[in-house]
Amino acid sequence: MNRKIVSFCMMLSVMFAVLLLGGCSGKKTSEKTFEKTSERTGVIGAMEEEVGTLKEAITDLKTSSVAGMEFYEGKLDGVDVVVVQCGMGKVNAGICANTLINNFGCTKIINTGVAGSLDAQIDIGDIVVSTDAVQHDFTVEAIGFKKGEIPYTGRFEFPADEPMRKAAVEAVRTSAPEVKVFEGRICTGDQFISSQEQRNKIITDFGGMCCEMEGGAIAQACYLNKTPFVILRAISDKADQSEEMNYEKFKEQAAKNCASIVRYMVTH
Repeated sequence: MNRKIVSFCMMLSVMFAVLLLGGCSGKKTSEKTFEKTSERTGVIGAMEEEVGTLKEAITDLKTSSVAGMEFYEGKLDGVDVVVVQCGMGKVNAGICANTLINNFGCTKIINTGVAGSLDAQIDIGDIVVSTDAVQHDFTVEAIGFKKGEIPYTGRFEFPADEPMRKAAVEAVRTSAPEVKVFEGRICTGDQFISSQEQRNKIITDFGGMCCEMEGGAIAQACYLNKTPFVILRAISDKADQSEEMNYEKFKEQAAKNCASIVRYMVTH
């Protein structure tokens, strides 16, 4: 009788172990979101004007919604892409970049859109390609970090991928030779810069060639995920009270110009 009880207990132990192992392996499978087996480019724009023409050009289209954002998967002139409008601001942009990388398997990220100039030589209609990106509105200096430094990363700037940067510059020069292209720092903050005082503060603290509201967060998300990125921005205004050209009137054309250059970059 004791022998039967012992045998029965051993059998139960084996069954429990098998079930436990099965459960653990099942858990690992469910945590895996996407198998990165090939190159896939994620393209992010904050506004519809910045990505609309790209979405319209996608073939083999599949759409899905994550975190309130519509992701457009398919082929752009034969290249595997995911294009998305993230909405304005750093939180939206960071969530979007992380989702592209971890849910959609994107192996590199391009951020396209418009920006305000921070440099007198950079005029409306020109293109800025990022060398790096900073967040000009982030500061925890009171507890010992540098201005703009993201705690525990050791960085206040996030460098763009060198090959992608070179490809972006070449895309501008080849597809839009009439457009001036500059390479430099992009400054990001959760505010639309529209006064000389705001503009001067950013220049004093960080330098930079243009200011906008998403690139720095995308750069940080890509850095943390070890994913290459580059930012392209068409200048839509002077980031001050200048009336040289109205932002609302020019943003659409600037955004479309930038998207056209991004398309050339992705497909060549």
